[in-house]
Amino acid sequence: MIGRYKDPGTYRQLLQIKEFYTITLGIFLIILSFIFEKKGFNFLPALFALCSLAILGGPIIVGAIKGLMRKELNVDELVSLAIIASVVIGEYLSAAIVALIMVLGSLLEEFTAQKARSAIDALIRLAPDKAVVLRGEEEVVVPVKELQLGDRLVIRTGEKLPVDGKVIKGEALLDQTALTGESDPVEKTSGDNVYAGTVIYSGMLEVEVNKVGGDTTLGKLIELVQEAEKQKAPVLRTADRYARYFTPAIIALGLIVFLVTKDAYRAITVLIVGCPCAFILASPTAVVSALGNAAKNGILVKGGDILEEASRINAVLFDKTGTLTSGKPMVSAIVPLNNASPDFILSAAASVEKYSTHPLARAILDKAGQKKLVLSDPCNYKNLPGKGVEAIVEGKKYTVGKIQDELPLKLLRDSSQVKASNHKAVAIWENDVPIGIIYFEEEIRYGNNTLIKELVDAGVSKIQMITGDDQKIAEQIAEKIGIEEYFFGVLPEEKLKQVKNLQKERFKVAMVGDGINDAPSLAAADIGIAMGAMGTDAAIEAADAVLMGDDITKVPYFLKLGRVTVSTIKFNILFAMVFNILALVASSAGFLNPVSGALAHNIGSVIVIINSARLIKTSREPAKTTSPFQYRSIDRDVRDPGVR
Repeated sequence: MIGRYKDPGTYRQLLQIKEFYTITLGIFLIILSFIFEKKGFNFLPALFALCSLAILGGPIIVGAIKGLMRKELNVDELVSLAIIASVVIGEYLSAAIVALIMVLGSLLEEFTAQKARSAIDALIRLAPDKAVVLRGEEEVVVPVKELQLGDRLVIRTGEKLPVDGKVIKGEALLDQTALTGESDPVEKTSGDNVYAGTVIYSGMLEVEVNKVGGDTTLGKLIELVQEAEKQKAPVLRTADRYARYFTPAIIALGLIVFLVTKDAYRAITVLIVGCPCAFILASPTAVVSALGNAAKNGILVKGGDILEEASRINAVLFDKTGTLTSGKPMVSAIVPLNNASPDFILSAAASVEKYSTHPLARAILDKAGQKKLVLSDPCNYKNLPGKGVEAIVEGKKYTVGKIQDELPLKLLRDSSQVKASNHKAVAIWENDVPIGIIYFEEEIRYGNNTLIKELVDAGVSKIQMITGDDQKIAEQIAEKIGIEEYFFGVLPEEKLKQVKNLQKERFKVAMVGDGINDAPSLAAADIGIAMGAMGTDAAIEAADAVLMGDDITKVPYFLKLGRVTVSTIKFNILFAMVFNILALVASSAGFLNPVSGALAHNIGSVIVIINSARLIKTSREPAKTTSPFQYRSIDRDVRDPGVR
């Protein structure tokens, strides 16, 4: 019973009916024993005290015997010896009170430990029990466990999604806070993927079931977090290794105290306060609290050892596309030619690309949508291999595609916008006459303006970016974010090589990538962190830590959380050791009796758990200032930028 929380994944429901009545009966018997003793009875006080002791102390003694049968020493042995010794010397009521205090202390430990685990339990409660399924035109309420792949569900405002699926019909704003840690609602419409545990903020969706139960993103998140609870950090394994020596050492100390002082009460108190419960709880309670905090903020951590490793990270290597940038192009500049206006150029290009799914076409359409331009339907749409696309719009032929050599380069050179743009570009022709150039750049993720400052605050001394893109694009992205060192034109195996190079320089390296094409680098780094992995099995498998959303500022937060967790564990261990030593000294000197010793023992354990529980509320506040760094590049092979 005592010290049972050294396995952080094992918790029981508080105050179960049987346990509640057992404790109540034990207290009632102790009160009767005390009353009859005051009344001068000789037999009844001892009888009631022994009955109470059997009810309250029996499970402790049984646990100790089971441990001995498995050839394991645990802290139950110490309390059991103290209880038995009290009975031997005739202190039945004291033995019962000690057993009561230990049981109540155990329940208090469980209560505070359960609060530390609250974020993880909240994940488990996210999935609803029932769902509304469409059977033809009829809506039928069925248990979630009966849902099948391909079922069509109706989810309305305020309801939780019970499964992962694809939107078939409808529009809605979804609250994905539970999975990503981000409070802003996300718009979902036909064709979008949605995930179990998210809540419809407003609107209604008809969803086709793709994944159910443990196969959903939420199910995998819960499973991996629960598995992570069982993974012991090296510091925790060290604590366990020392804890096994406590029991024989305390027994020897109790024997010495008895031989020197001839005082059985002192020896019994030594056995009680010598239980290293606070020491054993020091690490697992902190790890569980930190894992709960990470889960609450949309960070999946695969074990306590990962948190400990995160505390040592001093170098971070970022992939560019899909990590520092969204991987989506956006229109950065429109250069008019032959007296065409920018809006006319954009409208013509968007009309030609109206039904295209090409990434550059979608960027053009997004920009036109932002400007609320009116688009026309294209006719005679054609793909021109190696050039672009062509269509008739309002009786005129427009072509959107690769910049041709015959374009008036002087006009391009005179444009300050073009000089500042190093990204992909397309030209637009009207009846074979060039009317403009549209330039694109990659969309920088939100939060990158504070990323470097936050990483430095988290103790990172080397920050690098690595990309397969050309030098100009790499330089522009690195400068915008504030990264001093960057590598360009590299292949996946070269990313892996750079991780190993940093490790050879004795850096502890975190690799941040998209979790798929960066898998070798993620696996080789001291910690691999995958970005935006909600619903992506490959990312969860490849990385040690997974950011379920796209918030890049969670990287420094995760590293800080690792440092705070390790600091908390070290404080807990130091406090537990000092507290136990002081309690042992006080017991040996006769300042504590068995009852006050039991109280002191449980106070130490609760203090450790409360200190660990503070980790669950550690906040994530991004830095307010941008990076002060100057920029420089590291030359690598340059490959030509691709253009459409």
